[in-house]
Amino acid sequence: MNQIQISQLLSFLAIVTIFAGSGPIHAQTRAFVLCEGAQDFYSGEVLEAPRVGFFDAGSAAPNFETIHVFEGHSFAADMVLDESGETLFVAGEDTVYRMDAESGLILAQQPLEGARQLLLSEGQLLVTRGDYDPETFGSVAFDQYVVALDRMDLTWQAGWQAAEGEGPLFASEALCILDDMLYVGINNAFAWGEEVGLIGRIDLLTGEYSEVDLGPEGLNPVHLFATDGAVVSVNARQYEATSLSRVDSQNVALTSVVAETTAGCGAAGKLGNNIVFQVYGEGDFRLVNPENLTSAGPWPGNGLSAYSMCVSPDFVLLGGTDFVTAGQVDVLDVDGAVLASVSTGIAPGKIVMQPTLTAIGETADDPASKREVKAEFDVLGRPCLEGAPGLRVVLFTDGTSEMRYKLVD
Repeated sequence: MNQIQISQLLSFLAIVTIFAGSGPIHAQTRAFVLCEGAQDFYSGEVLEAPRVGFFDAGSAAPNFETIHVFEGHSFAADMVLDESGETLFVAGEDTVYRMDAESGLILAQQPLEGARQLLLSEGQLLVTRGDYDPETFGSVAFDQYVVALDRMDLTWQAGWQAAEGEGPLFASEALCILDDMLYVGINNAFAWGEEVGLIGRIDLLTGEYSEVDLGPEGLNPVHLFATDGAVVSVNARQYEATSLSRVDSQNVALTSVVAETTAGCGAAGKLGNNIVFQVYGEGDFRLVNPENLTSAGPWPGNGLSAYSMCVSPDFVLLGGTDFVTAGQVDVLDVDGAVLASVSTGIAPGKIVMQPTLTAIGETADDPASKREVKAEFDVLGRPCLEGAPGLRVVLFTDGTSEMRYKLVD
């Protein structure tokens, strides 16, 4: 190779380096799993501490790699991943953690008894609270059942008092945001036989609080999903039936009983334009149109009772466990075909996928709508014709780039 060819090759490598430094060029398939762990109900002995790990959902034989074990904890309730895919937040029983997603290093932590579900908003980490008292066998009372922490150092920012018209009065669970409004699933689920069915609404711009009553058939909301113009909840009732509720922007609630068996607190998600959930004892899942809560047909699943569910554009991940000795996540395509299985820690309760990036500055949820090819370069950094065979870097007019490989026609 002469000096000119070397120079051309270096030019090509410089282009590749710039491209790689600006963003990933392949869809990411890393799945993070929060394993809740296991505890002897009678003795209180921790059989396995909660842990966080990850695996490659795109692999034919994925391997679960633990990055952090929460020693000293008996349970972990929830986990979220920030928009960059680089930082994890975990609700670990009585502490909220901010972690490096690659190494598992703890970056910040905040003591918070009864931390349940987490949701990131601009500058904040929103947390619901609720807990079981092993001495009274009832629900732990908190001054605030919804709090806001700074998303960087987890310092306390705000709390909504457990008072009429100010904040939830009972243990709360699911969270979602629609049109600058935070919706909170209020269920009092730690007080057996005293479950409630309320959706709290917090205006994130003013802090103002209001509630919507789901009625006697809407007890125990355990999942919340923001849809077009409304929020839909999956309700476990008093663990004897399953209902769905829809709350629109005018605070009008529609509740429909869909099964005489509970959905429990297990698997549910948004699959395409529908809500997907599983009723206890059924191997398949049910699809529901969120506009009117009518059936949209079945979805096959893996034939087992799922403990958790994560829906991404390319995969559906289903967690299963015996709660004592083992945990497993099955990887399915969006049509329900099982692609792979991976053993995890006990009780894989929350699964999240890293954001999928397809080009510089472009995500799968926000694709470049219109762009034209500006130039193409071969492996020696030489300009080449558009559509030429071989490996090349393609530069677009909107500043994005792709690496492509084309076989000879």
